[in-house]
Amino acid sequence: MRTLAIYQLKGGVGKTTTAVNVAALAAQEGLRTLVWDLDPQGAAGWMLNAEARQPQLQLWQQQQPINHFICHTGVERLDVLPGDMSLRKLLQLFPKRKQTRDFLADALSQLSETYGLVILDCPPLLSPTMDGVLQAADRILLPVEPSALSLRAYHQLREHCDWVKSAQWLPFANLIDRRKPAHGQWIRDTLPEHPEFLPTFVAWSATAERMAQNRTPVVLEQPATPMARNYRALWQTVRPLLKLG
Repeated sequence: MRTLAIYQLKGGVGKTTTAVNVAALAAQEGLRTLVWDLDPQGAAGWMLNAEARQPQLQLWQQQQPINHFICHTGVERLDVLPGDMSLRKLLQLFPKRKQTRDFLADALSQLSETYGLVILDCPPLLSPTMDGVLQAADRILLPVEPSALSLRAYHQLREHCDWVKSAQWLPFANLIDRRKPAHGQWIRDTLPEHPEFLPTFVAWSATAERMAQNRTPVVLEQPATPMARNYRALWQTVRPLLKLG
């Protein structure tokens, strides 16, 4: 089993949309996949038409086994562990990086008996708790929108997490709108300065907003749209890097 974290310090860059669509593509290929939503907003569970039956914090408090928190989605081979507002207290419960890393190592070991891929949908914050999450992940998929603030957040994260190996970072350009001159300039001038970025990108589309309303991954509901094609290209790039076998 492999673990892929979707992470960025800046909010609104498409982390959850990426997590849900990549997960759906993995499941579509026959890989039993779990999306573990670590964000108190619980957007991943919402987009997969599932809501927490009980506070996820109880899982971290080891009150019940992990399988009690997992929900099946309407997508074959795709499950979700929904997030909820109780996760706001996670930092108080796990104030040290090692605590989070050890807890996740044990939980992921249990999940490996059922799943081939676990995708961690992470909140946009920097904390010892999130450091532990990143330590437990095999790869970190990092969406960067074409803006100075998003790129700055990316660099801040790389500098803070200097213990993460370079090969673990998988940054990619997201929410590209070629109609905007600033985005075109960013692609021409800024992106070439970052050869570590994946060669694929995801364009902005109103399809993402409709996906949130319909609560179904766009790669399944509207597979012919440009956004769906972009996500398929992204998954085909990421898949071999995960070394899924």
